[in-house]
Amino acid sequence: ALQILAGKLVPNLGQYNSPPDWPDVIKRYKGSEIQRYLTQVKSGRHLVAIKPQHVEQYPRICKGTVQDTLAQAGASPDSAIAADLDLLALADRVVDQLSGGELQRLAVAVTCLRAADVYMFDEPSSYLDVKQRVKAVRSIRKVLDANSARSVIAIDHDLATLDYLSDFICFLYGEPAAYGVVSQPYSVAQGINLFLDGYVPSENFRFRNEPLDFEVGAKAQGPTSAVQFKYPPLSLSLGNSFTLSIAEGEVRQSEVVVLLGENGMGKTTFGKLLTGQLEVPEVTLPKQKVSLKPQSIILKDGSPVAAMKVKEVIDQKVDAVLRADTHWQEEVLKPLGIGDLFPREMAHLSGGELQRVALALVFGKLTDVYMIDEPSAHLDCEQRVIACQVIKAFIRRHQKAAFIIEHDVMMSTYLADRVIVYAGTPGVQSQASGPQPLLQGMNQFLESIDVTFRKDGDTGRPRINHLGSVKDREQKAAGNYFFMEVRGPY
Repeated sequence: ALQILAGKLVPNLGQYNSPPDWPDVIKRYKGSEIQRYLTQVKSGRHLVAIKPQHVEQYPRICKGTVQDTLAQAGASPDSAIAADLDLLALADRVVDQLSGGELQRLAVAVTCLRAADVYMFDEPSSYLDVKQRVKAVRSIRKVLDANSARSVIAIDHDLATLDYLSDFICFLYGEPAAYGVVSQPYSVAQGINLFLDGYVPSENFRFRNEPLDFEVGAKAQGPTSAVQFKYPPLSLSLGNSFTLSIAEGEVRQSEVVVLLGENGMGKTTFGKLLTGQLEVPEVTLPKQKVSLKPQSIILKDGSPVAAMKVKEVIDQKVDAVLRADTHWQEEVLKPLGIGDLFPREMAHLSGGELQRVALALVFGKLTDVYMIDEPSAHLDCEQRVIACQVIKAFIRRHQKAAFIIEHDVMMSTYLADRVIVYAGTPGVQSQASGPQPLLQGMNQFLESIDVTFRKDGDTGRPRINHLGSVKDREQKAAGNYFFMEVRGPY
C-alpha cells in the first residue's frame, strides 16, 4: 500500500494480463480524493519521503559516517533532531558499523529532515527500546508541528507506538499472501479496539473468530509455587567500558519474569550468563537445563539448516516425546502456524516466519528454564498475542519458568508475572533488580524514562499518555506511572 501511495508501484486493478499504466489508474478514480492525490504525486507537486522497513539494508545506501549522512539530508552536526534521537554521540561512527537500533534512529532522522509533503514510516519501532520508541514518535510528530500542511503515514505492529503517534487509524484485514482490505479511517482508540475485536461494524463483517484479549492486570498475590531456579548476586565487566551488577533472585514454577530496560543495559548478557555462554569469575550458578531463543535469528550462508525444510528441522531438533504429544502440537505448533510452513525451506522464510519457527524450537525442549529474547521481533499484532498465549500456556502446563526480554509494553504486561528492572547508563553501567511485582516494576521502569501509561477502558490494553497532558501530569503527581487493575492469582 505504501509503495502505491508513494507512486512507486502501479496497481493492476485486477487486470493481470494487461496491467494499466498511471493515467488509466488515475482516470479510474476520477472525482475522488485518491485521484487528486495520485495526480499530485505523479506530477511532482507532492513530494514523498519514505523510511524503509528494512533498516539493516541502510548501509548499502548511506556511505560514510552518521554526520555525513545527516549533512546530506540537510542537518547541522548539532541539529535538534540528532540530539532528540541520541545521534550526537554517534556522529563519527561509520554507518555500516551501527547496530539495528542505531540504524533505525538514523533512518527516522534522515526521513524527518527531508523536504516533502508526505512522510511514510515503515515500522519505525523495530529494534528500539521503549524510551527510544517514544523519542522517535515525538520526532515524527515534530514534522507535522513544523508544517500543518504535511501528512504522515506510518505502519507499525507495536500498538502502543501507533496509539501514541496517530491521529487516525486504518487497519488491514484479510488473508496473508492472498488479499487484504483497508478499513475506513477511525479515531485512534476506536480503530485499535475494533482491530483487536476483529469486527468491522460499518461492514457488519467479522474477520477474526475470537477477539485479541490482553488480560492485563496486576496479581493480588505473588506466585506460591515452588522455586524453580535461584541465582546469587552477580557482577561482571565487559572490556573496559561496561559493568553490570545483578541482584540475587529466584523464579518459580509456572512463572514468567520479564526483563525491562533500555538497549545496552545487559539484558541479553544476563541470558548469556544463564545459558553458560558467559561466566563470572569465582561465581558458580546452579546447574539448570536452559532452552534459549536468541535475539537475532540469522541463517548463515552455507548453514546446513538453511537448506532444510521446516518439517525436517522440527523432526530433528524437537524432543521426540513432545513431537508425539498431541497437547504440544495443539498448544505450540498449531497456534504458531508451523504446519503451514512444513514444506518450506528455512532459507526462504521471512523474518516473522523464522521467529515463529524459533519459538516452536525453544519449546521443543523439556528443560528447567526458558530464556526468550525479543519474541515480538518481526511478528504482526495478531501473531504477538498468539505468541504470548503460546508462551504462557506452555510454561504453566509444564510448570516451568521463563525469562523474557521484550520492548513491546503490551506483550510485556500480558506475559509478566514479575519483572526485573535495569537501571543505569546504556553501554556504561547497569544495575538489575531482583524479580519484583509487575505494577511496582513497571512504575519504576517508566519513571526512569519519564513516560506514563493509562489503561484503555474497553480492552484493558496499556496506552501511552502524551507528554504534559492532563492524565500524564495527574499520574506523575500521584506516582502512578502505570495503571492496572488488580486481579487474583492464577
